[in-house]
Formats: sequence, C-alpha cells, structure tokens
Amino acid sequence: MMPFKCMPNCGYCCTISPVTVFPHEMIILRMLAEDLDVKDLTFKPGYVILDVKNGVRIALSYLMQLNDEGRCPFLEPSTKACLVHSLYKPLTCRSFPYLPRVIRYVIDPELKLVDFDVEFVVSSLCPVIKNNYSMEDLELMSRNVRVAVKVMPKEVNAAEEAIRVRKIYADTLTALWRAGLVELRGGDGNNNNNVNWPLVNAFEYIRYFMPSISLESFVPNITSIIRGLRE
Repeated sequence: MMPFKCMPNCGYCCTISPVTVFPHEMIILRMLAEDLDVKDLTFKPGYVILDVKNGVRIALSYLMQLNDEGRCPFLEPSTKACLVHSLYKPLTCRSFPYLPRVIRYVIDPELKLVDFDVEFVVSSLCPVIKNNYSMEDLELMSRNVRVAVKVMPKEVNAAEEAIRVRKIYADTLTALWRAGLVELRGGDGNNNNNVNWPLVNAFEYIRYFMPSISLESFVPNITSIIRGLRE
C-alpha cells in the first residue's frame, strides 16, 4: 500500500462534523482562540459520567462545533490552512483518518475502576483514502495496527497518544475513587435522572483534588507554545 499523505489545501476533514477533543484540549483551544481572535469557537459536552458523591457531571470529552459556515473555527476559509497546525492541533485532527470506531468506557462500582477499550477504523470520508485505497486495504489497516503504522505513521502515533491521554484520565479518576473522594457512575450526561447537576470539565475537576496535575502533564511543551504566541 502507498504511504498516506494529506492532500494540500484540502480542509475537507475540517468540515465533516464536530471534532471530539479532550477536556484539557478544550482549555488550550480557548486560549489559542483568544490570542488568534477566533470568535466562533463553541463546545458541547461529549461523554459524561456522574460523581454521585459530589453531585456533579464530569465531561470526559467535548465536541468542538463547526461554525455557521460549516467549518472548523480554526480553518482559514480562503487558504484552507489550519490556524493552530503549528501551535496545538487536537489529537483527533492529527490522527485523521485513523479514528476510533468505538470507545467503550467501563465504570465499575465494585472495583472502583474507570477503564476503556478502543477499536479503530480508517475513514473513507477522507478524499485521499477514498481515491487510493480499497475496502480491503481499509479493513486490513483497521484490523492490524502494524499495517496501519506503515501506511500512516504520524496518524497512528497521534491515535496512540490519545490512548495514553485517555488512560491518564481513567487512572486518575480511578485513584480518586479508591481514595473515597469521588463515587462514579456511568451516564451520557443527557439521559439520566440528574441532568440538573453542574457539568464540570474533567481536567479542572481532577486538578481540584490533585493540583499537581497540569496542562504540561498532558502536553509537555504547552507552556512554550502559549508563551511564544503571546510574545
């Protein structure tokens, strides 16, 4: 199979759907939007779990919404350039078209455990994928990560980084649960009996109990990125 290479000045993936981002990424993107004067950045909660001990809903992900023109707020419309490409690009964007097909969370009250399982797929919505790879190619890459990493190493590496980050959230919430600071239950945040509970960002909520957790815990070079942008 030929190596995957994103088509220049395409931007199609920036217009397909809202982008799933991690809680800390939402914070970073808001800072970048302020400095880049991006006005139409909005988020909606994605996957949400409940902390019944403290009466809050915890957002483990967010959906960065397309703007009124049907594109990512960070996509420059005339050049199709990503304004945050060289600053901080969300992991979902960096891994496209190698994306999770399914993310299954396990919220186990007996073990006081937060865990997850991810299955990946290669999206045929990408024009390069659609025009250059067969369905058999896509199925093989989806089943075998060794094949996928040979074809699209940067994208698979970003997907694996997303797994590492997701595990930080899962392991930290598990530790808080076992310490008796939270009591977690599964829930999508929309169809449960506690919809009036406050919604909290998982990164900010974890930091409430563990102030040593910082943006650098997830993105080691984020301080230099923000400092350089503002100088």
